[in-house]
Amino acid sequence: MKPVTLWGFEGCPFVRTVREMLSSLGLQHVMIHCARGSANRDKLYEKTGRFQVPYLEDPNTGVEMFESAEIVRYLLTTYTQ
Repeated sequence: MKPVTLWGFEGCPFVRTVREMLSSLGLQHVMIHCARGSANRDKLYEKTGRFQVPYLEDPNTGVEMFESAEIVRYLLTTYTQ
């Protein structure tokens, strides 16, 4: 299984919620930090047409999504038995 990618920045409570869920499920993930002034912020905008975090990319299923509550629901549905 490939690690999921989470776009976000430290201090964002919505990103923290998703990171905590990833950790509690024991899922490997890559965090792409995109704080104010970061080139990664521009990359996320170019990729999605907007800047909003958290943004999750799951290479295992092809899912890409915003919204922390929806991401948490997706992770629970997809990665718990």
